[in-house]
Amino acid sequence: MGIKDIAGIEKPLEKLIETMSEGFGVVGNHIFEFDVAKINRIGEAEAEVEKKKIIANAEAQEKSVEILSRAEKRFALEQYNKQINLENIIVKTKEDIEGKVVSEDPVEKDWTMRFLDIAQNVSRKEMQNILAKILSGEVQNPGSFSYQTLEIVRCLSQKDLHKFSKFVAISTDIGVIKLTTKAGELMKRYDLSFKDYLDLSSIGLFNQSSMIRYDKELSPSEKSFVPIGSDLFLITNDDIKNTKKFNFGLYVFSNVGKELRLLLIDEATNKKSEVYKKDFIEEAQKKGFKIVRQEE
Repeated sequence: MGIKDIAGIEKPLEKLIETMSEGFGVVGNHIFEFDVAKINRIGEAEAEVEKKKIIANAEAQEKSVEILSRAEKRFALEQYNKQINLENIIVKTKEDIEGKVVSEDPVEKDWTMRFLDIAQNVSRKEMQNILAKILSGEVQNPGSFSYQTLEIVRCLSQKDLHKFSKFVAISTDIGVIKLTTKAGELMKRYDLSFKDYLDLSSIGLFNQSSMIRYDKELSPSEKSFVPIGSDLFLITNDDIKNTKKFNFGLYVFSNVGKELRLLLIDEATNKKSEVYKKDFIEEAQKKGFKIVRQEE
């Protein structure tokens, strides 16, 4: 049976299957059959049963070829775990992409192969969620996520992910606005540290060498929207005669940082985010602007 034979399949899921088929080298009908409940069961009780079967089968042969048997057992368990990792991520992707609009352009085969190579070795749930969003985004719009982003996600520790999430929670779409010229004071007030910034820069999430500033120049009666974390602020110049400038320094995201921000923004948290947003409003008002947080 081919992909086109699956009755009633939606376009997003069809494209997901086609993309994975390219990576696996086979028609991917089985991917469509993945079920969340099934994977959850495998991930718990049934996974242990299957592992015990693999171990028992390998141990039965140890007396004849002990070293080879141990190697086979290790290899079998590795392959089993890799398959579970892939299936979990594809199930999450299937959930995320349902009902979305997808481009007609195919996902690059080399990108898919790189993705699969990384995904099969990721077992942490939070990183599986990120990889699922990356795959979903790439299927929807090929070229959305770079090879560099895949490589950084591969190496991203849980600790670094938590650090970056705190920056994301108070960020614009291009970086974090410096509300004071003293870096140490800025970081401490908002539950961050300059060392965290340097660490995240060293792994490619911030652009240390950038001289970009956050600049807004509004003519009389002009309006502009500024995102801060998951909130959106409307800034207005109500002066009918004078142009006003709104500018700050900026901790600038790298291209990878920008891509990763999009995946984290809805769930990113920082216990001082409301303090930051309050300070941001006050700074904008000092410069003569009217600013209002938009309601959802």
